Amino acid sequence: MNRQKPDSRELLRRISKLSSDAEWTPDENQEVLAEAGIRATEVTERIVRLVERGKRESPLHWKTRAEALRRSLLQRVHSSIAAEVAGLNRSQLFDKVQEAIRRLPDPVGQRYAVAFRKFEEATEDDLRSMLEELAVVAEMERDQH
Repeated sequence: MNRQKPDSRELLRRISKLSSDAEWTPDENQEVLAEAGIRATEVTERIVRLVERGKRESPLHWKTRAEALRRSLLQRVHSSIAAEVAGLNRSQLFDKVQEAIRRLPDPVGQRYAVAFRKFEEATEDDLRSMLEELAVVAEMERDQH
């Protein structure tokens, strides 16, 4: 039995041959790889580690993390706001929006109040949506400080 490990080209040739020989069982495939000095689980684990590292180092990885954080934040906020405003009438919702704006730090609260200065005309659904948005802004402000 040859104890010398195959080079990359030979390894790929053997893998190609194994994959084209469909009648081989997984155990037979493992045996052939083992005879070639290759431990399939080690190769697989190494490839998985390389893929994970590649994903972490990818320029797009921050987008994945940011999207996961965004989904988590929105889910938390939506659940808490939905429970908080369930059954409130338009006037009560309006008061909640005003209160939420007052609780924001000054520059942020002022910008929000100016941007939505006519929210008195908003529907109940719009007011609920504004409360969710205000909760997200407040949560982001807390995270930054």
